[in-house]
Amino acid sequence: MSSAEAIRLARVLRPPASLRELRTRLASEADCEQFVFQVRFPQGFVCPRCAVARGWRLHHGRLIECANGHKVSLTAGTRLHGSRQPLSTWLYAAYLVSTLTPGISALQLQRQLGLTRYETAFQILHKIRSVLVAPGRERLRGAVEVDETFIGGKDPDRDGRGGDKVLVVGAVELLNRGAIGTAAARRPLGRVRLRVVANASANSLAGFVETEVERGAIVRTDGWDGYRRLARSSYDHRRLVQGKNRTARPVLRHIHRVFSNLKAWLQGTHHGGVEPRYLPAYLNEYAFRFNRRFWRGPAFLRTVMLLLEPARPHPRKHQR
Repeated sequence: MSSAEAIRLARVLRPPASLRELRTRLASEADCEQFVFQVRFPQGFVCPRCAVARGWRLHHGRLIECANGHKVSLTAGTRLHGSRQPLSTWLYAAYLVSTLTPGISALQLQRQLGLTRYETAFQILHKIRSVLVAPGRERLRGAVEVDETFIGGKDPDRDGRGGDKVLVVGAVELLNRGAIGTAAARRPLGRVRLRVVANASANSLAGFVETEVERGAIVRTDGWDGYRRLARSSYDHRRLVQGKNRTARPVLRHIHRVFSNLKAWLQGTHHGGVEPRYLPAYLNEYAFRFNRRFWRGPAFLRTVMLLLEPARPHPRKHQR
C-alpha cells in the first residue's frame, strides 16, 4: 500500500482516539471483521486468486466469495492467517502496542486481554513486532547522529566495547529547531533506526549507515575507526571527539538520549528480561513507536495495515 493510499484510508476510517472509542466502534466480532475488510480492501474487494473485482461476504464471518465462486478468508495470506484468536483480540493488542508510550509486556497483555496462556500473549506480541519494520522504507536524510551501545548487562571478564552482551547501532535524524514555541522547536528529533550488529567493524557500523541513511546526508559520529569509510561513501562525515574537556557540551547527545530511553523501556516495561535472539523484534517496536510518537491514532492503523500484508517470518515459540 502506497503512502497516498494510506493517507486516504486514514481519512476514511478515522483511527480511534482512545481505548474507549476503540471498544465502542469495535464492540463485536462483526464490527472487527468489517474494519479489517475496509483496511485490507480500501479500493473494494479484489479476489487474490483470480483478480475479479466483485465479491460478497458470506454468513460465515471471515469468508468472502468472489464472482467466480472462489471462497477466500478475510485474513488469508496475512500474519493473522490461521489464528484461533478473535479479530478483536488482535485489534486490541495492536492498539495497545502502537499507542501506549511505555509499550506493554506479554504478561500485561495477557491480563488486559483476558488470555489464559502467557505463551499466547507472547506470540501475539512478537507477530506484531515482526511486521512493524516495513521493507523498502525511506532512508534517514538531512543531519543524522550515529553511535553504538551495548544492551544486556556487563560481562565482568571483558572491558571496553566488548564488555556487554549485544551491540546495537542507532541513527536519529536531527530536525531544524525553528522559532521558540513552534512545532519544529518541540520536535528536534525525527525518525530513528536501530539494528543489532555482530561487532564494531566498518562492515557493521558503516554498512548500517549506508543502508539506513541517504547519500549526501550529514553524518555525525564519534572518532571510532569503524565509521571512517563514510567519507568515501558520498556522506558529509563529521567526526566528533569529546576530548579532555569534560565540561564542554556533550557530543552525540541526541542518539545517546535515544539509547537511554531504549534501555529504560527495556528495564522498566520488560524488567531487562529480553533474550538476545528476540532483541531485534523489541528494537522494531521501540523504533516504530518513537517514529510515530506524535501520531498515535495513525500508528494503530498502520500496525493493522502491516498485519494484513503478506506474511513474513517471525520469532518462534518462547518458553517462559
